[in-house]
Amino acid sequence: MSKSIKLYYKTCREQAGLTQEQAIVLLNISNAETLSRYENGHTPVSQDLVASMVKVYRTPLLANWHVRYVNPDLAQYLPEIENPITDGDAAFQMEYVEDDIRIVREAVKAIFRDGVVTAEEAVRLKVKASMLRGIANKALSAAIYLEKREACGNV
Repeated sequence: MSKSIKLYYKTCREQAGLTQEQAIVLLNISNAETLSRYENGHTPVSQDLVASMVKVYRTPLLANWHVRYVNPDLAQYLPEIENPITDGDAAFQMEYVEDDIRIVREAVKAIFRDGVVTAEEAVRLKVKASMLRGIANKALSAAIYLEKREACGNV
């Protein structure tokens, strides 16, 4: 697991307000140590377990992220922007945006570090600009969800 990516399984559990002890019961996992290994990226998470996490944590976007992380070849077939449908999704989307921004920011800083942008780096900057536009769209989708939620009186 990339050090620049947060541990989303844990993030979603915490956003759902669950302790490890509560989650292991709801997810039918043998013990907290096993859950910790999943959350810290030491043990791969099965699709069945991710499906359970999505339901228990009320975060459908976790399934989208999981497919992108576990099988990047399938990611090309997923829509780039997923609109949050639960409070957990909105929180997850904001975490995801934060991490994506960090990745793009570090890449751009590395390109600009020596004060010279080569032709190859200019191409990479164009890719990073496109990624940044996608990040902005993810942030916007979370903002729209929050505005709709507030407008409906679900505060």
